[in-house]
Amino acid sequence: MSAAAKPCETCLPGVISDFSAATNAAELVEFFRLYLDDMALGPFALAEVRSAAPQWRDNLIIGTVPDAYLNEYFAAMSLFDSPIFRAAQYVCKPTPLSDVYDANRLSPRGQKIYQRAGKFGLTHGYCFPLKGRDCRPTLMLIAGDFESVDADALMVLEMVVLAFYRRACALFPEPDLLEKRQEGGLSDRERETLSWVAKGKTDWETAQLLGIAERTVHYHIENAKKKMGVPTRLQAVVEAIRTLEILL
Repeated sequence: MSAAAKPCETCLPGVISDFSAATNAAELVEFFRLYLDDMALGPFALAEVRSAAPQWRDNLIIGTVPDAYLNEYFAAMSLFDSPIFRAAQYVCKPTPLSDVYDANRLSPRGQKIYQRAGKFGLTHGYCFPLKGRDCRPTLMLIAGDFESVDADALMVLEMVVLAFYRRACALFPEPDLLEKRQEGGLSDRERETLSWVAKGKTDWETAQLLGIAERTVHYHIENAKKKMGVPTRLQAVVEAIRTLEILL
């Protein structure tokens, strides 16, 4: 192995080791705050959202963004129109907030969200999309002037953001997530039948398409409902799409 290829712990930012030592959210947030202070960046917020209800503390949201902003944001049910969360759904790299809040593409509600963010100094910075647990909408928002942050520094910061989220997940575990689905998820037939249900096909039509009996289609759909933990086939379809068991 060449010298360049040897693993080197010192190549990682020291703050990642600090994250590993954090025993609670307050310590984790403080370590990241100090790291961002050295870059003249902040405030920031990690948001893993399970509910858009006004009780935002039901979600995993930690950082230095003011509670007053989060209170207003969730009270207005802004998540459904949030330009930031929409951007996080469709991009796979850090995105400048100037692109997220493009005035030419904002809806009227998006404009209100932008104005509210401006009131708290949260319209300049970057959005870092993350793969959330149970496919939840998840991102890191870091406000500030990124003019002096070059491409290499931004890549390092992206790695630090991921380490922050992983430590947050460790501090706030959800073991039930692994138990929500039976081992192995849906079978191939269950995915096939649910996919046709999602396209509006009846059990008879699905049976004709798959070359199986109508009662067999019904059997597979009922099994899928049990595995997804839902009472109706419509909910099974929604849950299967949300958790990427089926693709349309």
